Amino acid sequence: MITAKTYEEVEDELIKGGKGFASFKRMIGEMLSQRRESAKLGISIIVTAVMGTIYPLSIGLAIDAILIQKSAILLAAYASLFFAVYVVQFFSNRVRTISSTYLAQYTIKSLRDKAFKNLQKVPVSFYSKVKTGYLISRISNDGESLSEFLTFQVPQVVSGITTVIISASIMLILSPRLALYSFIVIPLLVGFTFSLQPRVKRNYLRTRKTIAAITGNLSENINAIRAIKSFNVEGRVEGNFDKLNTANYSANMKASRLASSYGSVVRIIEAVGIAIVLIEGGIMALGGLITVGILVSFVFYVQEFFDPVVQLSQTYNSYQSAMVGLVRIYGIIDSEKDKDPVDSVKLEDFKDKIEVKDVTFSYGGDNALESVSFSIRKGEKVGIVGHTGAGKTTISNLIMKYYHPTRGVILIDGRNLDEISTGSYRKLIAPVLQDPFMFRGTVLENIQFANPSATREDIEKAIEQFGLHTLFQRMPDGVDSEIGEMGRNLSEGQRQAISLLRAFILDPEILILDEPTSQIDPASEKIIMVALEKFLQGKTLVLITHRFSLIRLVDEVIVLDHGKLVEQGKVDDLMAEDGKFAQLYKYQKADNDLL
Repeated sequence: MITAKTYEEVEDELIKGGKGFASFKRMIGEMLSQRRESAKLGISIIVTAVMGTIYPLSIGLAIDAILIQKSAILLAAYASLFFAVYVVQFFSNRVRTISSTYLAQYTIKSLRDKAFKNLQKVPVSFYSKVKTGYLISRISNDGESLSEFLTFQVPQVVSGITTVIISASIMLILSPRLALYSFIVIPLLVGFTFSLQPRVKRNYLRTRKTIAAITGNLSENINAIRAIKSFNVEGRVEGNFDKLNTANYSANMKASRLASSYGSVVRIIEAVGIAIVLIEGGIMALGGLITVGILVSFVFYVQEFFDPVVQLSQTYNSYQSAMVGLVRIYGIIDSEKDKDPVDSVKLEDFKDKIEVKDVTFSYGGDNALESVSFSIRKGEKVGIVGHTGAGKTTISNLIMKYYHPTRGVILIDGRNLDEISTGSYRKLIAPVLQDPFMFRGTVLENIQFANPSATREDIEKAIEQFGLHTLFQRMPDGVDSEIGEMGRNLSEGQRQAISLLRAFILDPEILILDEPTSQIDPASEKIIMVALEKFLQGKTLVLITHRFSLIRLVDEVIVLDHGKLVEQGKVDDLMAEDGKFAQLYKYQKADNDLL
């Protein structure tokens, strides 16, 4: 038995990420491209680390100045050194914080820009397989976890490594024997760290996936709030969200407990190291091999040695979390683009005809189209009709170049559509869809979406010219009226009028209408019909519809049934044949008569 894939499985399959360390190196390369800030950050980190390793020595020397040299001058000198170290460290820390913040935010901005840019270039099929909320979570939530890591953790890592190297070097210089004793616990620390690595990575991957699921669920439910309230299913929706939220809570608690346990064990290992230094150092001090001041300095150096290690352990947990997010962001950036061939041809205008030749297409299951062939000449108006699921919208998707035929070709002016530059081709064509998307803003801004260079005068002229002004007259501020989120303040007629005007101000050579009046009232439909009749003079039209009130716009009709072309011809001829088209017409007429 084959089980359906979950959204997570589909997402991981479709948006493949690389290895964590490889992605980390790639990101560091982007940070280092900002040379000036990178240099400032590197210098400030080294200065901060060096200053941090001087003060334990100054304390030890001050103690020896009291107990051995008994010199107030030396004591004052070492105290002044201690103060100077802290002053320098203060300013270097300030530079480090500013530079690391700049580099982190620059890198996050760059990654988000690249991810969003690539989302504009991936095939339409990409969005049919991945939830919008998952993509939002990758760019937003994963980006935030990475931002914190880059701003605070990466500088700590570099500073910590530098501190460990300098501290170890000073310890070896002061007393090689005691230094080796203090290093005894290092293998234990390294072994413990690597033993936990797989579990930490799995836990943080789970937290990123659960927060993505929450974001996806929120996005879906907020957009569907009217349907939720209409069907009185608030309780069920709340239950589903609670399950996702509980899963996220459990994943984060598990990751947090593991991180907490790790830090606690490292501190115990540190205590063991300090105890060894105290015992061995005490014996050496009693034997006159080292001074008390050196022993005190060693205790501080062991802490200086382990503090960065503890920070590194905490950073390691953050690193795993951030790398999971980074891999997921690079997964979007590297997703395969829907790109034109290198030798693609720019299409300046439409001269002759569109030819669909023996086209078969599948969305992944059964064929949506099966060996379909027809042609549309320049200036011709063709209607494509059929029952729901017949393949009508699939035809428009293929002509719009949203998808590519599984078999067969689509030609425009004799050239394979796949060989033509998508950008140049889509300048010649405009779609008016059944459910046009509305952006938050005004009516005017939504019309200008298709052509930002169109002025208010151009749009108002088009509204008057095509007789659409009556649809906007009742709005409080006319074309300056706010339409609300996703156009919730608009009627269906107003939504469709905006969609038509987007196409009209582009003045395309080819217009595709996909069920443009299926959801609007008869009065609005009549207004839109008049507007279309005016606009379509000299234009090429592909009309997808099951409403025969629009058929008067076309010269020829293509009838699809279960993905196959079953009839083609003029309306009167098809009616006379009393075939599939005539049956569809009679069914719809009977329904209208009942009304």
